[in-house]
Amino acid sequence: MKKSVSRATGLALALCLLFAACGGQGASPSDAPPPEPPAKITETVPPAKPAPPEEISTEEEAPPPEPEVPALAGKETPAAPARPEDEALAEDITPALEGLEETDWQIVSIDLESFGLTTKSDDERFMYIWEHTATVPLDQLIVFDLWGDALTEGASEELRSRFLEAPDTVLAYLVLMGDQRVDYWDQPLAADVICRSIATADAAWHGGSEEFAAAMASCRERYPKGRIAELLDVLEEEHAASMERNHGQ
Repeated sequence: MKKSVSRATGLALALCLLFAACGGQGASPSDAPPPEPPAKITETVPPAKPAPPEEISTEEEAPPPEPEVPALAGKETPAAPARPEDEALAEDITPALEGLEETDWQIVSIDLESFGLTTKSDDERFMYIWEHTATVPLDQLIVFDLWGDALTEGASEELRSRFLEAPDTVLAYLVLMGDQRVDYWDQPLAADVICRSIATADAAWHGGSEEFAAAMASCRERYPKGRIAELLDVLEEEHAASMERNHGQ
């Protein structure tokens, strides 16, 4: 009898130890703790690359487009020598340069190639100047007057108007043209040719206007010597000759 009790006791003890060792795996599903969700997988996002700095243009912003010949301003050439042998040139032109209004000069040249022009009738840019003499810049007007041949009547009239409106500007530009010469007639100085165009336009078409006489007198007072005085001599001489040819005066 004792042996039976002992066996039963030992068996019960063994079952308890076995249950403890299994950690309760024999428990019902409702008693088991809920399973933990799987750990989230995260990625390290590389920091965004900073946006490249905007390129800062070193060029000045172009002014609003004006009605002028397309692509005439694309080339730049060195300025022609402005009479380096004349030591008084800088002093002579200073008053004119100080009085200049804002200009649209880009080059001081009389060469058609400098403006990308030809004298052919199918050159749209050349013909544009002919049709817009009142609005194109002074440099383009002058080069057209020098090379436009029979088409220059309107350009010469416009040059006269600009001389009367701003004589200092026109005279200063003519001085900056230096010793450049045209390759026709006896190859005169290009600046002298422009002076003759201005003087002839006033004498032949306006009969010698009071405005021209007043502008000349004022310039004579401001420029008694130097290259500008020489240009005034050309204007005066050509004006007198044209008055004689056209009006017998």
